[in-house]
Amino acid sequence: MRKISVIKNGTVITPSRTIKNGVVIFEDGKITAVGGESDVKMPKGAKVMDASGKTVAPGFIDIHIHGGGGRAVMEGSYEAINEIAKFVASHGTTAFLPTTVSAPRDDLLKAVRAVKKAMERGTEGAEVLGAHLEGPFINPEKRGAHDAEYVRLPSPNEIKELLEAASHTVKIVTLAPEVNGSKELIKELRKHGIVASVGHSNATYREAVDAVKLGVTHAAHAFNEMRSFHQREPGVLGTVLVHDELTAELISDNIHVHPVAMKLLVRTKGTDKVVLVTDAIQAAGMPDGKYKLGKQDVIVKKGVCRLESGELAGSTLTMDNAVRNTMKSVGISLRTAIKMATTNPTVAISVDKNKGSLEPGKDADIAIIDDEVNVYMTIVKGKVVHKA
Repeated sequence: MRKISVIKNGTVITPSRTIKNGVVIFEDGKITAVGGESDVKMPKGAKVMDASGKTVAPGFIDIHIHGGGGRAVMEGSYEAINEIAKFVASHGTTAFLPTTVSAPRDDLLKAVRAVKKAMERGTEGAEVLGAHLEGPFINPEKRGAHDAEYVRLPSPNEIKELLEAASHTVKIVTLAPEVNGSKELIKELRKHGIVASVGHSNATYREAVDAVKLGVTHAAHAFNEMRSFHQREPGVLGTVLVHDELTAELISDNIHVHPVAMKLLVRTKGTDKVVLVTDAIQAAGMPDGKYKLGKQDVIVKKGVCRLESGELAGSTLTMDNAVRNTMKSVGISLRTAIKMATTNPTVAISVDKNKGSLEPGKDADIAIIDDEVNVYMTIVKGKVVHKA
């Protein structure tokens, strides 16, 4: 039996225009029509959702997240990822990449197998699109909150084992291109269609540019744990800012990056090349206290996550707050901030054919929000997974 749903009376955001009193129709998980009331023929017998006074936007997509709602990706279980999926859906996220940290080999294998299982079984919340391996192939000098004990050089055997365990569902690997073995790793990742991302790196400008030439196309959490810009040595940051080949993640929690630096990134890269992420850990959505990032203790005070050493250790950010903060701190429109949380991440990981915008033929992944980005409903492939 056909399952047709209609969202009407809301302000619909599409790639080409913003439609007042717009209509979105979807059937069996796919969008079939988007337009104004006079442009779209209303199907008979459809389930109608009234979005009066609200904005109908593509669902947010978080490609860098370690946990939330008290659960962590590094637990390595389907149950943990399913709970994270439900938590992020309550904040308008319809798809995400569970993200690992530098850890023992067996822990990483367990984590990617859990991601694979979540993709196969589906979740009760946001859809799992694959895994993001952040580390362990990073520079120990820029490890940040990654445990030094588990940071290591790239190993062809280990990456082969990880990719096989994940059945090639890995979407991103964040690495430091200057460490021994990274050039070979970048080539291998590109061969498999995996995004090679520069992060936790102390590379010089020349080393970073060489990595871009090899196939690096993305940068993890711009400004954080990367060699800073200097007028005589632009470093990784200089490469990120001026090379259009790179998309750049932004943790817009007003903690990891100062609003002025946010503005600099957006003005330099342009609004098509900045990707909003949360870098959230299990403490997101939870009260202050002690939590885990991998095997390390994280102390959360006033929503700020730090190791006992004082090092920032992920965030408690959610994607709705990321959009809200970016609007206010950078001074951009809701429409533009939404693009940075929806279309841009899908382009970065090459899933924009099916996701990231409200267009016929794409998945019915939808967030209904107000002007302050409060989330009223989240729809994943046509199914309502959260309702306020």
